[in-house]
Amino acid sequence: MLEDATMLWNGLLTIAIGSFMWWIRGVNSKIDNLWKSLAHTREDIPKTYATKVDVEKDVEKIMDRFDRLDNKIDNLLERTSRD
Repeated sequence: MLEDATMLWNGLLTIAIGSFMWWIRGVNSKIDNLWKSLAHTREDIPKTYATKVDVEKDVEKIMDRFDRLDNKIDNLLERTSRD
């Protein structure tokens, strides 16, 4: 009788520990996938943002256009003041 109870207990513990280890393995693989996804995201983020040099070039182009527009307005005002 004692041997049957011991065998039953060993079987239950084996099933419980095996299930726990299988669950831990699944959680560990999901954590690994998250780390890989995070690394991939870190690589992709700089591709979507402008660099400081790009922003400076764009601001310079805008300022040049404002300067040309300012010159045109000045010329227009000078012509209308002469008339």
